[in-house]
Amino acid sequence: MKLVIKQITKFVIIGLSAVLVDLIIYYSLTELFKFNTDISKACSFMVGTVYTYYLNKMWTWRYTEKSNRGMIVTFASIYFVSMLINIFVNKLGLTLIPPFEVSLNIQTADYSTNFFSFKGQKFIAFFFATLASAVINFSGQKFLVFKKVKVNLKDETNIEVS
Repeated sequence: MKLVIKQITKFVIIGLSAVLVDLIIYYSLTELFKFNTDISKACSFMVGTVYTYYLNKMWTWRYTEKSNRGMIVTFASIYFVSMLINIFVNKLGLTLIPPFEVSLNIQTADYSTNFFSFKGQKFIAFFFATLASAVINFSGQKFLVFKKVKVNLKDETNIEVS
């Protein structure tokens, strides 16, 4: 159980940083470059996927084998399904959540300054899409992609790959 908690913790740390990468790319493509939201979401998700593959492989699952062609195919398949679900949940959220804006304005008698503002429904939809795909990704990595990694429970640094 202790090992699973460590794996989940590492997965979450890597996942949160990947979500930040995903969010920055998604928001930039949709807001700055005016790309289609589905295409933007797919692009940002794919960048996050490559990022998480390498970090999770080395840190969360501690997989050190050089040959991993079959793993990459399984990983890509899981993330492809996850990406479709991510796009679907994001689109559903953008449809169901009413548009609203969150902003921070400072106003005095002499001037008014807007420090930041963002579209709230976009962030909420993004959050639920990310949550749905995270559950699929962790389960897929643990039980399909890196299932052959065996950890000696007495010594977590002793890892065998079969």
